[in-house]
Amino acid sequence: MEPSPLDLIKGTPFSDYTSTITKLTGGYINHVWRLTNNKNGKSVIVKYAGKTMAALPEAEFSVERMEFEAKGLALFGALPDTLKNDPILRAVNELGKKFAGASDVHLPRLLYYDRSIPFVVIEDLGDLKSYEDWCIGKDVHKAEQADIEFACKIIGQWIACLHGFGYENFSALKPYFTNTPARDALGDVFYNSFCSRIVEHTAFADRRELADIVREFKAEITTLADCSEQKGGSNPCTLLFGDLWSGSVLFDKHKRIVNLIDLEFADIGLNFGDVAHFVAHLWPVHFLRHPSYNPNTDPYPSHVVLFLKTYAQTLKAEYPSAYSALIDNGNTVRQMNVFFGAEVARDVLTGYWCRCGKGKTEKDMPIKCICADTLLPFTRRYIRNGQDSVFSILLD
Repeated sequence: MEPSPLDLIKGTPFSDYTSTITKLTGGYINHVWRLTNNKNGKSVIVKYAGKTMAALPEAEFSVERMEFEAKGLALFGALPDTLKNDPILRAVNELGKKFAGASDVHLPRLLYYDRSIPFVVIEDLGDLKSYEDWCIGKDVHKAEQADIEFACKIIGQWIACLHGFGYENFSALKPYFTNTPARDALGDVFYNSFCSRIVEHTAFADRRELADIVREFKAEITTLADCSEQKGGSNPCTLLFGDLWSGSVLFDKHKRIVNLIDLEFADIGLNFGDVAHFVAHLWPVHFLRHPSYNPNTDPYPSHVVLFLKTYAQTLKAEYPSAYSALIDNGNTVRQMNVFFGAEVARDVLTGYWCRCGKGKTEKDMPIKCICADTLLPFTRRYIRNGQDSVFSILLD
């Protein structure tokens, strides 16, 4: 049962934030509100973790996710006085002092955390649109291509710094950021959903082969995600943001700052989990933004290329040993190909990323519309690890 945010903040330094209460939408995982102080008009965000996903009450998800949210925010920002005596958050905060990210990227400050309930109070970033809404919104202020490319470049820099930092401080970070609940949730929601849906889509004679490739990939990365203490090798791990997608990016055009939110999936893992995951949202948003765009004939959108090039160049320049281990290892491009193809295909098969309006429902399976006809053959080539991959840019 969803609690009242007023009950959550009772007895906290935010007990006066009762003037207005706004339920926020857009995310799938937690219950989130904006609360306003009845004395000075300032506002904060309250996030509560129930035992199931907020948008999918039938899907269980460990409440431990709020612990990873708090640790992630503590890693990237200063701790409030009320949390400085928390030994876990203090230790993570000390580790974070070694991290040098991009000045144009901002994460909300952690203001309060109660792990017994569990909920957090965090900085309110204001009424900023998510990357997806910003790019394809119907109002006159939707994004210009130059702003999109700026945001993608900045994110590429920051994620490269995160992965380089995570690689160099792997042993210290692993005890705090091994996120088994998130891996289990992703396995159930993502891989199993893809496999069950692709075999129903009779347009592909090799649909069972595609499902087998994804099942084998899931088994492979489940083993690799254990991330032994040894660095190097063909499948090294690093610190992941964990859920870098179009909903976790809020761009402030006037301040020229990219805001990143939602760290419940922060984890130790393989870097395709951030890089290919983000591209799997950049590309379909581009597809929706441009009604005539076809990825089969134009496979290298400029902002996707810029994100990948910036990521690779930053990692290579700032963390050369991390670049060699994380990118130039003979395995990364294949992993990114399969993950990217499967993720986009899964969303298409659930009625997402449809611009014609005929594939918006999950009830009529298999989904059949012009958007699916365009996107599924494209993703199929990636799942089968085709040669013409945008992720090859990482090796240039």
